[in-house]
Amino acid sequence: MAERRAARQVRAREKARARTAERRQREQQLEDLATAWFEAEDEIADKESAAEEKIRKYTERVRGEVEKETEKLREQMTDVVAKMLALTGVRSVAERLGVAEAVVREIKASLGDVASAPADSGSPSPTAPTTAPSPSSSMLPPSPVPVVETSAAAEGSVALAR
Repeated sequence: MAERRAARQVRAREKARARTAERRQREQQLEDLATAWFEAEDEIADKESAAEEKIRKYTERVRGEVEKETEKLREQMTDVVAKMLALTGVRSVAERLGVAEAVVREIKASLGDVASAPADSGSPSPTAPTTAPSPSSSMLPPSPVPVVETSAAAEGSVALAR
């Protein structure tokens, strides 16, 4: 009877070991799958961060290009105002351009005394200025270039819906 009991214990242990081995295998599979999940999640975060950096650099480059181009155009606008001021007064120029008189006065002030005497007298100047110093950006209408901001908080989170 002791042998039967020993044989039963051996069979029970083998059965327990088999079930334990199955559980361990399933746990290993679950762990491997979870590892794949977290690796993919980290890779997504890295790619999003790299994309945000590319967007930031591209935006800076484009803004720089636009700033150069608009500076030239602002100088042209200043030249136009200077020529108009040589022919008529501040109020008339402001009305024709649809800007506040204060804007025209600021441009006039940036031009110096060259355009002030003829503009006040109403007669054209025999030596109208061909170029003028560029006004500050506060004198002319703002640039229509949209500002794109990125969020650092968005970089750290990964949405499951993606």
